[in-house]
Amino acid sequence: PPFQYWDDDSQRRWCPCQSARHRLAHVKELFRQADMPSRFRFKFRPDFEFAAPDGLPLQVRHRVEGLLGFFGGLIGDDREPERGYVMYGPSGTGKTLLSCILLNELMLRRARPGRFVNLSRKFFQQLRDTYSQDSEHYGQTWQILEHLCNIPYLVLDDFGVQRGTEWETEMLYDLIDARYGEGNFTIVTTNQSRSELEDSGGRVFSRLVEMCFLVDMQGQDYRKFLLEEGR
Repeated sequence: PPFQYWDDDSQRRWCPCQSARHRLAHVKELFRQADMPSRFRFKFRPDFEFAAPDGLPLQVRHRVEGLLGFFGGLIGDDREPERGYVMYGPSGTGKTLLSCILLNELMLRRARPGRFVNLSRKFFQQLRDTYSQDSEHYGQTWQILEHLCNIPYLVLDDFGVQRGTEWETEMLYDLIDARYGEGNFTIVTTNQSRSELEDSGGRVFSRLVEMCFLVDMQGQDYRKFLLEEGR
């Protein structure tokens, strides 16, 4: 049997590595189920580079270093984070990478489930499909929402891309409000500025402010730099 061996007295013993191997297999499955973009899977704190491709320090360096240091202290002390993060600012400044790093650290260290959801490409479309009789998810609206409400760690990427319909706002608010009530850790990324969030976020943003730290990610767009340099 796996994780067993025969000792010198021909007695079968459990290998001391059994629990560690079980935990590793469990964490590996958590990463598989997290639905994270492959380029960000298994990214951790040392993987955030603080220099742009042109060698200049990133403008977000001090903020990100402080956040990662604080977060590392939390999980190093085996504590759950009490508040999430809303990371706002222009595209290409590392918001999605940073959010995935935090999610990966939690899943690895705490061995609890997490999920990455892109609002622009998946969340609302998946919910709309539940109203179509041709969809395999027909009638599962609340099951999908309940799963996301209850999962311990959640990243909502690209907040603000929704069309702002009453239905979308209601679905998003129900999700955020339920996570707030359960005290579940939530990270939100958005390309909007703080003023835009305050103007258009409505009660969804108001609830996020209650449950999250706001992280200003204004800085260089190093993805644009790479395109301009033809790299």
